[in-house]
Amino acid sequence: MTAAQQEQLKAEANTGRFKSAAMAQAFIRDTFQKTFSLSGVRKLLTRLGFSFHKASSFLFKAKRDKQEAFLNDYEQDKPKVQSDGWRRYFIDGVHPLYGMEVLYYCWLPIGKRLELGVGGGRKRLNILGAFCPDDHEYIDRRYTDKNLTAQSVIELFERMMALHPETRCFRIYLDNARYQHAKVLKAWVEQIKAQTGVTFDLKYLPAYSPNLNLIERLWKFLRKEALQTWHKSFEKMQEAVAGVLDNLPAYKEQLRTLMTERFHLTPELSTLVIGEPCP
Repeated sequence: MTAAQQEQLKAEANTGRFKSAAMAQAFIRDTFQKTFSLSGVRKLLTRLGFSFHKASSFLFKAKRDKQEAFLNDYEQDKPKVQSDGWRRYFIDGVHPLYGMEVLYYCWLPIGKRLELGVGGGRKRLNILGAFCPDDHEYIDRRYTDKNLTAQSVIELFERMMALHPETRCFRIYLDNARYQHAKVLKAWVEQIKAQTGVTFDLKYLPAYSPNLNLIERLWKFLRKEALQTWHKSFEKMQEAVAGVLDNLPAYKEQLRTLMTERFHLTPELSTLVIGEPCP
């Protein structure tokens, strides 16, 4: 292929339309009247700087301008940790289902299947966690007998106060789960401020923006370390979860690059339809 033909192929591949080597093979044949084997196409695409991997997704209803505004405010909060003694936490819930999160990717011989037994999904561990981006402290409340509610948030906040009695302002970054907007929670926040002078300043993330909630990365790490294996009982699964969340310093090197304050913004929506050729 000529250099110009290779550039045209690269432009086409950049659109994401080649969902298989066969599709790229057909494009080369129909456009340039050249014949490549499937292995030859794979080698060509690799040489041109492409690899075969899963497309990333994002919530298309998210508003990039609101995410940018949130991050601008977030950056302005940072100095107040030192100057005003703030403590900042990202909070979120996660709900491991017993026996339902064991599937994973792995290398196997061609044609071999690895079959893993799964549970019925009836036993669930509900965790409401808080992660501090400044010193990487992690706090949570765990429940096996009830769902997360506004009372769960209150109990988490009470735990923060007990651990840091000197702190007068807690800045909390949280999503828009209904229980986190509950009147009982807001009433408690006002009551605590009036009685103790301690402020819980709730900063809600923009809608459809889990990418801005730092603790989401910790949940992904938890699934990889504790849940992608078979546990003989619900209690054993809880032990595996605790083995990770109660010992995060042991994973310091892995978390050092994962739990950084670098946030990926939602891309601008494009009119490009994946699989259609560029005009």
